[in-house]
Amino acid sequence: MLHFSYNAFCLGALIFLAISLGNFIYVWLCKMWKVKITEFSIFLNPYFSLLKKEINGTIYQLGWLPIGAYIKPLGMLKEDLGSIAIEELPFSLLNKSRTKQLVFRLIPSLVWLFVLLLSLCTLKGPGNILQTTAEMLNYILVAIKTMFGLSAANELVMRTNNMLIDKSIISFALTLLISMFLVLTSLSKIMSIYSRDGKNINWLIKLPGFIITIFGVYLTCWKIPTFVFSFFSFRQNVSYILSFTLGLYLIGSLVFILAMILVKLKTSKLASVTDRR
Repeated sequence: MLHFSYNAFCLGALIFLAISLGNFIYVWLCKMWKVKITEFSIFLNPYFSLLKKEINGTIYQLGWLPIGAYIKPLGMLKEDLGSIAIEELPFSLLNKSRTKQLVFRLIPSLVWLFVLLLSLCTLKGPGNILQTTAEMLNYILVAIKTMFGLSAANELVMRTNNMLIDKSIISFALTLLISMFLVLTSLSKIMSIYSRDGKNINWLIKLPGFIITIFGVYLTCWKIPTFVFSFFSFRQNVSYILSFTLGLYLIGSLVFILAMILVKLKTSKLASVTDRR
């Protein structure tokens, strides 16, 4: 019989709260800068959505794949310019200054860094943030060495037990998960640099990009998952994954419901003001 993992559930909930924080910052920036939002999506929706509704020109979607959420502003990419009506150009992101565009694109990384800082603070308190950071960096270095066979697994287990003394296992896991996410995100950013204007780049310059891409996929899809899962039994892994996913789904669904309630309240408020006029 599979057991529910409270820690994995909380970890999934916290991860999606961080994702949702980024989304609501996006909404706030779009409102402040008068940028039109064309899509608001909770969870990804390849092939189909669980719920899809258009309100005031914005498509609200509840997807089924709980690995993220996104806000799509009008004119996010240069390729979109040709399909934007002239009267809507002032409300596109590309019509804003480069500084605003850069801030908009940096929001996810800034949010994850903020959550990482909070999780580090909860491990030993704000006054010991530098010591906690040094300990976590040292621990991650040992984990990397163990993952590639340069250090014994027993040493990592011993360090893990020592690190968890008087510490929250949820904050500890959150710190590791976000650190891994930021590293993989950095790799993907490097990959995207090499993918631009591919025809104009010499093959010698492309080669590092191909190597980084292969290494990134290898880490994401094989090396890291098999390394983490190797420390637990099959039943534990299934329990942790299901509990983590349940946490993602619950918070994601609540965020979507909250967003729809706020949108409907705003719409009814605007309608009542229009009727009075």
